[in-house]
Amino acid sequence: MRQKPPIAVIGMAGIFPGATDLDTFWQNLIQKKSAAAQVPAHRWIIPLQSAHEQTYMPDKAISLRACLADSPPLDPTGLNVDASLLRELDPLYHILLGAGREAFSGCNLSSIDRSRIGVSLAAIALPTDASSALARSVLGRSFEQKLMAELDLSVDTAPLNWSRARALSSRVTSLPGAILAEALGLGGGSFTLDAACASSLYAVKLACDELQSGRADAMLSGGISRPDCLYTQIGFSQLRALSPSGRCAPFDAEADGLVVGEGAGILVLKRLADALAHGDTVYGVIRGIGLSNDMRGNLLAPDTEGQVRAMRAAYEGAGWSPEDADLIECHGAGTPVGDKTELTSLRTLWKSSDRPKGGCPIGSVKSHIGHLLTGAGAAGMIKTLLGMHHHVFPPSLNFSRPAENSPLINSPFRVQTEPGEWRRRSNQTPRRAGVSAFGFGGINAHLLFEEWDGNLPEAKSTVAVSNRSSASTISAPVDPTPVAIVGMGSIFGSCKHLRNFQEAIFKGDTFIRERPTERWRGADDVAETAIGRNGGWGGYMESLTILPGEFRVP
Repeated sequence: MRQKPPIAVIGMAGIFPGATDLDTFWQNLIQKKSAAAQVPAHRWIIPLQSAHEQTYMPDKAISLRACLADSPPLDPTGLNVDASLLRELDPLYHILLGAGREAFSGCNLSSIDRSRIGVSLAAIALPTDASSALARSVLGRSFEQKLMAELDLSVDTAPLNWSRARALSSRVTSLPGAILAEALGLGGGSFTLDAACASSLYAVKLACDELQSGRADAMLSGGISRPDCLYTQIGFSQLRALSPSGRCAPFDAEADGLVVGEGAGILVLKRLADALAHGDTVYGVIRGIGLSNDMRGNLLAPDTEGQVRAMRAAYEGAGWSPEDADLIECHGAGTPVGDKTELTSLRTLWKSSDRPKGGCPIGSVKSHIGHLLTGAGAAGMIKTLLGMHHHVFPPSLNFSRPAENSPLINSPFRVQTEPGEWRRRSNQTPRRAGVSAFGFGGINAHLLFEEWDGNLPEAKSTVAVSNRSSASTISAPVDPTPVAIVGMGSIFGSCKHLRNFQEAIFKGDTFIRERPTERWRGADDVAETAIGRNGGWGGYMESLTILPGEFRVP
């Protein structure tokens, strides 16, 4: 089997809370600055205090503190986006395009056809400022018309005054990756994914797959999160995951929840052999990535088995032992249950390690800039690569002592609370680090970085292997291993299983029927405003009864 070529990080940029560039971001890290602050009044459509309660209540936020990122003015120069559209884009896109262009501009890509450069991006599928505004326009107009009609007053029936640019800007699920590729003139394909808080590492894994298969010669990857912060502040309060104190304290005895953050981090990736041939700066080499899903966890209580499975896959792919890592950038959201589970997972992974107590530093960038959700892993990766570049263990904030019975006690790990010199274990051993990202519902990812030094014996052997296996040395991508389809199932419209669907297709039956009266119950006026009075036809599903005995979970 052809060995997969290693992947190099050749460029990176980010816009994070309190930092519009990576130099400022790094200084904030080593100077132990927190970006947590009260939400500015202009970020919510209602007065801040009207949505705030000091106890958990429906539709109320338990805290007014968050780590929010400024949206710097975006210079349209060099971006293949219409200037009028650019002006009306949601701030999410301004942050994304600013970070993406900065990362892209610092790399040597002149020798690569832009049709061979792709985008793999993580972005959260939550309402943005623009999509919230569109929803308010539709719903508000509907309620206004209904009220005016009941009062026997004249009703304004003019269409909504929303421009195409504003409507486009409100899209949240596919546009981010597409617009970044379009703005930079990249034709290697683009997609946007949401794998909860593990999203950025998933995006990087898929980008590596594109490069290792030969389908692309460079990839932009990473993550962004900039939803309507009223939604996230109240939403995480309802889940009782938001910190009432507004202070993210991973692994600390006083930890009381997460603090929401926002921003974007973008990495530029190439096959290592290509990066060296093109004279690129190599910030680090990706040695392994492991992904998994929990089998027994739930939305708020992750499962150690799933996390360990992802981490083991990464180390097996890299050919490392877990204790080969000098540093672990943890998920560390500051939620007591989640943090305890993560520490338990690390101890399970390292159970045979002979490292001394407290020998491996750990930390979490969320203590500085909050939880960036789909962008959290990108911030953690960039923090780790900057530490590797500067030969410094970056500190984590708000830790003084572990909780009673914490898995941290008498473990091989210590929370790094001050900047520390990051020395090589030996002159022949490069610096190495792991980055974890664990998402809601048990979506797990772990990534391994290694310092690049071409003078090391191991590096010279890596170059030899990379040159032999790099897809850039062949005229076309290697044929993939054939994949067999061994099972199918379907539920489409009124067809409740595959046999129904097969019979309907062969008979030429249609699934289109008028919308049942019980669907969108009590909101016909809103539906008509949104889709028109004749827009109620579609392939509607009937309700299904699922019996628990039909499922067998190993």
